[in-house]
Amino acid sequence: MKLNHFAVASISEEDSDTFFLKLLGFQKTRDFTVPAKLMNKFFEENKDQRIIRYEHGDVAAEVFITDGNSYRTDTFTHVCLEVENRNEIVSKGRELDIKVIQVPRENSEGYYLFLQDPFGNIYEIK
Repeated sequence: MKLNHFAVASISEEDSDTFFLKLLGFQKTRDFTVPAKLMNKFFEENKDQRIIRYEHGDVAAEVFITDGNSYRTDTFTHVCLEVENRNEIVSKGRELDIKVIQVPRENSEGYYLFLQDPFGNIYEIK
């Protein structure tokens, strides 16, 4: 089995681009709209939905653009991404005003790292 993509939401294309393009180095590969008829069948949402697809190597994200109409309320669901240089991501995240959650590990010099995008989606970074 292989993960094809993960899906999250974002308030705007600008916020989504900041997080995926500028912070994580993804490429924007597709911008499309799913008609309300299909959205209703898939998610019980009766409206056209714009989705932007970003890719980085074997990882793909489909970001549902909400235009500020809704925000994340779940506090536990997250995506875990492995990166080459976590310290670089921390620095970039702070420069871009991305919420950086850096918690020292007990009995270790390492730390747990989570990023929270402007929509409220949480990403664990390893």
